[in-house]
Amino acid sequence: MTVKVKLYGDYLKYGPEEVYVDLNEGATVEDLLNRFSIVERNYIIILVNLKRAWFDERLSDGDVVSVFSPVGGG
Repeated sequence: MTVKVKLYGDYLKYGPEEVYVDLNEGATVEDLLNRFSIVERNYIIILVNLKRAWFDERLSDGDVVSVFSPVGGG
């Protein structure tokens, strides 16, 4: 299956801003993060098709995964 990955902010150091990635069927968000060697996960926000996702969520062909850190301020 193929998913589109968008990296933002601090996570751009792990790859390009947007890229298509081939994954095995049944792959999870955690598998995807491992693929990019993303180790900073304490404050990570992940959206799959614009909905909040967790590490154990299974991905599907055509999903769009956005990875970024929280933004604060006033």
